[in-house]
Amino acid sequence: RLHVLEPIPLKLYRNGLMMFDGPFRPFRDPSTQRCLRDLLDGFFPSELQRLYPNGVPFKVSDLRNQVYPENGLDPFPGEGRVVGRQRIHKLPDRMEHPGSKMTPEKFLNRLPKFVIRQGEVVDIRGPIRDTLQNCCPWPAAQVQEIVVETPALAAERERSQESPQSPAPLLSMLRIKSENGEKAFLLMMRPEDTVGDVRTLLAKARAVDTTSFEIISTFPPTVYSDNTVTLQAAGLVPNAALLLRTSRAPP
Repeated sequence: RLHVLEPIPLKLYRNGLMMFDGPFRPFRDPSTQRCLRDLLDGFFPSELQRLYPNGVPFKVSDLRNQVYPENGLDPFPGEGRVVGRQRIHKLPDRMEHPGSKMTPEKFLNRLPKFVIRQGEVVDIRGPIRDTLQNCCPWPAAQVQEIVVETPALAAERERSQESPQSPAPLLSMLRIKSENGEKAFLLMMRPEDTVGDVRTLLAKARAVDTTSFEIISTFPPTVYSDNTVTLQAAGLVPNAALLLRTSRAPP
């Protein structure tokens, strides 16, 4: 009998986050930034891998209209005064966050919500990215995200245009980083598609030979070398974050 893990509560505040029942973790904390960047890159947070070796779903509460009181006191309501200064107003209940101009973001927003393990539906990257970009320094070097045209993407685009009310089929969204980490390829695939299909699409998008690279995951460590295995059988449904590695010369 399969044991379904309880989702980890993840609360996003304007000034930080809280997992489980605490403690509160401000965005300025380096460990918090590492955790969020793991999530933004599509990886399961490294700090949780020992406790949850097979992953666990997240239950996200978007509380970005609230500032968590780091001193343990409730935020002061209304407005206050400081001697010799003008009135200090309470922070507005809501903040406007600049929308991402990245084409992949617009692409992802048109697709069904991401499903992260055990069928838990979570739209997590958008809120976290908005919050992090407003609160924390962001690395100068951004990963270039490239949407790869696939048969599943073409079919989903047609379905959304011709019959948007029809139920969306089960799909897999793969995010695959290049060997040097500078690019990330986004592929929408069907569960019955194979590792070989992914390899062929990647080779075409990169204009390289299919034998020049390996598709791997770091958690758990796996090399996807059998081109006949379906994504469903490989555990790459409904989504997965993978890496590319230059093929090793045979011994």
